[in-house]
Amino acid sequence: MPSETLVKDRWVDKGYGDFNQDAANIGYNDLPFLAWLMKKDDYDKHVAEFPFTKKLVSANVVAMDQNLQSPQPYLIKEVPLKRGDPGAKFRIGIVGLTDLKNEGPGISTSQIAGYQILDPLQAAKRVLPEVKKQADYIIVLAYMPQDKLQSLATDNPEIDTIVAAHQTTNMGDPLHYSNATITFAYSQTKFLGELRVFVDQNGKVVKQANRYVGLDDGIPDDPAAADEVANAHNDFTAEQTKAAQDAAAAQPPLAVLGAQNPQQGASPYVGSDACATCHQREYDIWKNTNHAHAMADLEKRSQQNDPSCIKCHVVGYQQGGFQALYSTPQFANVQCESCHGPGRQHTQRPAKGYGFMSTPVGCVQCHTQTNSPDFNFATYYPKIRHDQFKN
Repeated sequence: MPSETLVKDRWVDKGYGDFNQDAANIGYNDLPFLAWLMKKDDYDKHVAEFPFTKKLVSANVVAMDQNLQSPQPYLIKEVPLKRGDPGAKFRIGIVGLTDLKNEGPGISTSQIAGYQILDPLQAAKRVLPEVKKQADYIIVLAYMPQDKLQSLATDNPEIDTIVAAHQTTNMGDPLHYSNATITFAYSQTKFLGELRVFVDQNGKVVKQANRYVGLDDGIPDDPAAADEVANAHNDFTAEQTKAAQDAAAAQPPLAVLGAQNPQQGASPYVGSDACATCHQREYDIWKNTNHAHAMADLEKRSQQNDPSCIKCHVVGYQQGGFQALYSTPQFANVQCESCHGPGRQHTQRPAKGYGFMSTPVGCVQCHTQTNSPDFNFATYYPKIRHDQFKN
């Protein structure tokens, strides 16, 4: 397990506890961290450091290794009712389920880091009747694709709500199958999902409605949360930096224009300085845009080594271009080839036809609703436009 991943998982566990979350599901990607967290010999020490560990739930993840503990399948939380008898409690059962890890077409992995992932639909059938005896309302936290969510809801009338996530974003109206309402957690925590459950004076659910609140600049940061995020970023950025340095030391840097690397050959990219040889006016426009300083934006947020962010802030990431700031700084920032494609062949045999980019289709590959919620093509494009010159 990469050290920076372990650092991130530790901060997630700590953050959930510090901000009084009630429960969290365990997905298959969490199992290496869970194995570290749930070692029997170190369990008490880890729980003392991360009390939220006792609120992790999964009904279909069980320990195979005798030195590991299994997570609890569910937990019961009591909340007071605003209506009805004074002192009345509403009992909420929270169950966790994860799908098996998909390793490719038709290939799934069920054994990870000393844990076994059981069939989630069978596990639900087994545990939900037990939860129903103790709860007035059942929530399933499910890391599963939509087809399995539908089966989960249809086959288990005990479920009232499914809060789903599976590397996807769905901000539409809740789905309804059988007795269950299915709503989705938004990826990257850029929106706060709120599901409101309305009950009558007898505690019967009569309505469920959800909304998503954009966590943009219009929502001020909570000072305590901002401090926690800053400390977390500093911690795992240090780990990412070390990992990037180690990777750079182990891998020869890509060749730049005019230099051949006998082990890897030349990069298909050449960098904007090479483009400026023939396209000086376009280059001068680019130098004054935010694209030319895209990596600095990541560095301000300590995300310059985060693969999920890097790809839209550099040239040719994982395609023969940018590797890391330590080995290929010439490919940092959004440069000419980020939009127009690899330019080495064009520099060797200049000809018309190279570099066409369809707009705004090409722009929204990075300026997505998730990453750039305020992006407006008509407003932004004139700031970087440079196609008015003919060379």
